[in-house]
Parts: sequence; C-alpha cells; structure tokens
Amino acid sequence: MIYLINYLLILGIKVKNRLGRGFYFKRKLFSSKEILEKNFSRKKTFNFIQVGANDGISFDFLYDFIVQRNSEGIVLEPVKEYFAELMQNYKDFPKIIKINKAIHLSKKRVVINRISPNVIGKYPDWVKGIASLNSEHHKKTGIESNDIIEEEVKADTLMNIVSQYLLNKKLDYFQVDTEGYDYEIIKMIDFNIIRPTIIKYEFVNLSIEDQIDSKLLLEKQGYYIFLELGDCVGVDLKKIKLF
Repeated sequence: MIYLINYLLILGIKVKNRLGRGFYFKRKLFSSKEILEKNFSRKKTFNFIQVGANDGISFDFLYDFIVQRNSEGIVLEPVKEYFAELMQNYKDFPKIIKINKAIHLSKKRVVINRISPNVIGKYPDWVKGIASLNSEHHKKTGIESNDIIEEEVKADTLMNIVSQYLLNKKLDYFQVDTEGYDYEIIKMIDFNIIRPTIIKYEFVNLSIEDQIDSKLLLEKQGYYIFLELGDCVGVDLKKIKLF
C-alpha cells in the first residue's frame, strides 16, 4: 500500500511538472530531512551509519535528528582532530559507536588531505569539511595548496565495519560524505547483508561517469532516486512514506 501511494504521488508530480506546477511539491516532498521526520518519530528507534561524520554537528541536520530519538548507529571520522570533537559531541550516547577510521576498499592505512589547523581561520567554516583522499580536491574550492597537510589514518572496508559493529543488521539510514570517494563506498554495500531504507551520499564531487553509475546501481537495487542540492538520495518506496 505504501508503495502504491508513493507511486501515485510521484506520478502526480510528473504531471504537474509538465504543467509547470510541480516544483513546490517536489521540493517539499523530496527532502531527506522531511522524509526522515515523517517516518521516524521521536518515539521510534533509528538505526544508522554515517561515513565521514566530521565533528558530528557541522554541515548537517543529522546530529539534532539522532539525539532526539532512540538512536543506535556508527559514526566514522578518520581525521583525529575532528574525531576528538565527535567523541565529545556524542559522549552522552553510548549506543552510538564512534570509529576513528576511513573506509577504503583494500588499504589498511590511507592519507587524508586536510586543511592545516594553523590556517583554518583564513577560510570560511566549511573548509573543515574538505578533507579528502584526493590530493587535488582542495583546488575545486579555491584553497591554497600550501594550506593543505597530509594525515595518515587507519582504514577498513565497509563490510568489515558492519560485521564487527552492526549487531542489528536492520539499517534505516546510510549516509556518506567523503569528498569524492562516495561511489567507491556505495559499491562496497553488500545488499544481501544490509539494505538501508534510505541512502544519502555526496554527489557533486563525483565524476560524471560515477554520478551516472552510482544512480544506476541504486536504481537496480530498487531505490527511487532524487537529487538534493549536492547530494543524491535513494529511498526504498516500499518502506518509506513520502506523503
């Protein structure tokens, strides 16, 4: 029944788009924050994984959503400075597992390119969020190369993390923000073991080819896809109400 109602709603929006009237409804319905709030009330449990959590608070609405519910999950942040802040921000939430690692397909240690703490005051607040495996990534944002430092961090595969820490394989929400490595992480999901109800990943920093392939991968798994600013969101319409 949920799927049928969602399908009819999406069909109605497509018709309104053709008439030039669908923008408002699409913007209102296809918001990851709105969808989460509609489907997970404060009385419900909420199970999640967040890859690239930074300090847990900056640049995202997710922290406020998580702490207002009976949440269990995993937050991963490789940069030691940001991880220390993450630990502090989640110190009162023992059901949130904090892991100081990057996700990588094969390596146990990787180099993260991040802004130097000595020059962070030169730039807007968002500069804290540009840490990346890609040594050239900072050039997209106008950051001077001399202000970028390398930090070697521990790494593991996604499914190793899942097998060790996700005791309840039910997963409501999976979010990735790794400044360009997002599709590689999406490809690591073993959908026979975990099937997130909602998947959200940073889309804007992927190559055109990876943007196309990542959407196709999720569509083949049965997710309905929409874009939200610089992110891509995949929703299981059999479990999630859009209305």
